[in-house]
Amino acid sequence: MTRTIRARIHETAVKRVTRIYAATLADIFAETLQNSRRAGAARVRITVSAPAARPDDIAATTGETPLTVTVSDDGAGIADPAVLLSFGQNGWDDALVRREDAAGFGFASLARRNCTVSSRPRSPDGEVSPGWQVELEPAHFLGDADADVHADDEAPYPWGTAISFEATETIAAIRNAAETAARHYPLPVMFEDRTQDAAAASEQLPRQAFLDGAVHAEPWRGLVFGVFKSRHDGYRDPDLNFFGLTLTVGLPTVETVHGATWSVLADVDDCPELELVLPARKEAVENAFLTEMREAARLAVYRAMAADPSPRPVFEDWSRAREAGIDIAPPPAVLRPWRPGFADCNDWYEAGKLSDAGRDGLVMDCDPEPPDAQALWRAAERDGIASRLFEADRRLEGYDWYDGVDRATAVSILASGDGEWLWIDDWPLPERAASRADRLPSRPAAIRIELSVRTAAGRCRTIGIPADVAFAGEAWSHIDDTLPLVTRDSALQPHELAALLRAGFFSPSDDVEADSWETQKERFDEQALHLATRLLLSDDEACRQSIAEAVRRELVWYAPRDRTVDIRIRRPDVTVTLGAAAEAAP
Repeated sequence: MTRTIRARIHETAVKRVTRIYAATLADIFAETLQNSRRAGAARVRITVSAPAARPDDIAATTGETPLTVTVSDDGAGIADPAVLLSFGQNGWDDALVRREDAAGFGFASLARRNCTVSSRPRSPDGEVSPGWQVELEPAHFLGDADADVHADDEAPYPWGTAISFEATETIAAIRNAAETAARHYPLPVMFEDRTQDAAAASEQLPRQAFLDGAVHAEPWRGLVFGVFKSRHDGYRDPDLNFFGLTLTVGLPTVETVHGATWSVLADVDDCPELELVLPARKEAVENAFLTEMREAARLAVYRAMAADPSPRPVFEDWSRAREAGIDIAPPPAVLRPWRPGFADCNDWYEAGKLSDAGRDGLVMDCDPEPPDAQALWRAAERDGIASRLFEADRRLEGYDWYDGVDRATAVSILASGDGEWLWIDDWPLPERAASRADRLPSRPAAIRIELSVRTAAGRCRTIGIPADVAFAGEAWSHIDDTLPLVTRDSALQPHELAALLRAGFFSPSDDVEADSWETQKERFDEQALHLATRLLLSDDEACRQSIAEAVRRELVWYAPRDRTVDIRIRRPDVTVTLGAAAEAAP
């Protein structure tokens, strides 16, 4: 047996109408202003007043007593008040419904608030029509009660509509919501604050064209795209303006290579193909048109970039633009100089100036751990090849000049004791069980850092760089477990080695129970200098410096300024001798 079914709205759906909107001021202003515009209004007025019976001792800004907000316009008015509660039905003409997909649900944004509607429809013959008024409560929206419509001689004259509702928000919050709704609205919106003075003058709320500041604009299928260069915006900021209602539809942002960021906004003119999620229109329907719209927006950005003197496109965007017949100038053949990484993610070098890689440049197509990177950088500076090293930039892959630069694909470190070269991982290290005083690695005769290089032609070669310092053991080790290797003939000073240890190994803890960053750094620096002094000078010198540093940090504040203090320690005893006070200067 075959039977047919057809879509319908069950009558109980009206019981949920109060949940279609959140009933926020933003929702209400957005919907009422849209209706005013569709009704052909020339301007809209928002008036805020205090209830007549309100106690005088409650300030209007506290929000403790509901204020009355009235949105009025000089549009065509509402001929049939029944349309207010006929959800899904509206009185707009077919052409407007086709252009804007008017759903007939906007008035439901007031369903949770008591409201009064007063309207006088425009007469086709130019005569003044009688006005009417209806007061609505949530029960009327839910279909639980009939609403009485009365004649209203005070309805907007000669035609128009006024909607009043209760607001428990403060006057500041009401004004802020009104300004947001009016900012990109195509009509002027007047605001009147009559909470303190019933005769207060009205003022026009600020307006700004949605595409104001665009460097390029072009129409597309009922929209207007505006392209912006280095526009400061936030995550998920609105990028589409539907006659003052702004929302995010995911229009593209185009990053460049060491240059501007390009973005695009869209302003709706007459675009029936654009489908927004009803009834609130806070997001777009994901369909084929939206996909085409995003691609068209990207091409608009490309055309703007093509007119820019320094567009610096990523290779992918440059290629996509060429496929679309848009010729964008490629970025200049310059790269950012390579600098070694730090163990502390909050520490970094200032970015080097872009420069030409030249014929002998090397792109660091590898990411050595901070200790190895610090050792490589010191060796490269000493060997005079640091200026040949450049950062890899995946955005440039595909450009002939970038693909033609040789790549350093790996970093390896070797050390030699008595003529035999060993990988640093195979260098004989002290046993972990040994006391800290004995845990110093032997000093090698020589260290060599090797860069594995792949040429543009695909051949492989190795560049050897003599070094005087490297780090054995695990990266990201605690300072107690670090094992620096310094060649026997190195002129490296303890403070220089301590600085390398900090750059390569200091990674502060952000645990809630950890000391501050400054305290952790001070402790690390003390331990690093102690280790460096032991390795490069002697245990005795390291001990002497550590004790002196501890005294400077903890005890020097107790010493009188005009007296000598001698401290003698013979564990467990500590003897302190104070010298005579210095005589005052004549």
